[in-house]
Amino acid sequence: MTRPPDDLLERWNACGYYRTTNMRVLEAGADGSRFALTVTPELLQAYGTAHGGVLAGLIDAAMGLAILARQPPEEGCATIEMKLNFTAPAPPGELSARGWVVTEGRRLFVAAAEARDARDRVVAVGQGTFQRFQAAGA
Repeated sequence: MTRPPDDLLERWNACGYYRTTNMRVLEAGADGSRFALTVTPELLQAYGTAHGGVLAGLIDAAMGLAILARQPPEEGCATIEMKLNFTAPAPPGELSARGWVVTEGRRLFVAAAEARDARDRVVAVGQGTFQRFQAAGA
């Protein structure tokens, strides 16, 4: 997996949503993306595991960044639809995720991602459709 320039990783990691959810981009390139997320008490639901919305955000980000890493800087992508399967509770601690592009068309991408806990157990998998667009100012 290739790595984008450090300033691009810094920009992605500076995103307010990523900071709020303790999400970090580790790598992104033509082969896909890798993320980490620390599940803290603020991200737990009533049963003591990560809220499903946190996992959905992680899966969405991993898919989206796998796409963005393949696009020219003047293009962006937007999630059109996403399907998620929660396969196991995600306990407090570290989660990892990886995303990859399944197919790329002229206007649409299909991507997939999975999230794993510290024991390497899959806790969520997802697939989504994303639309290509011209980024603002391009």
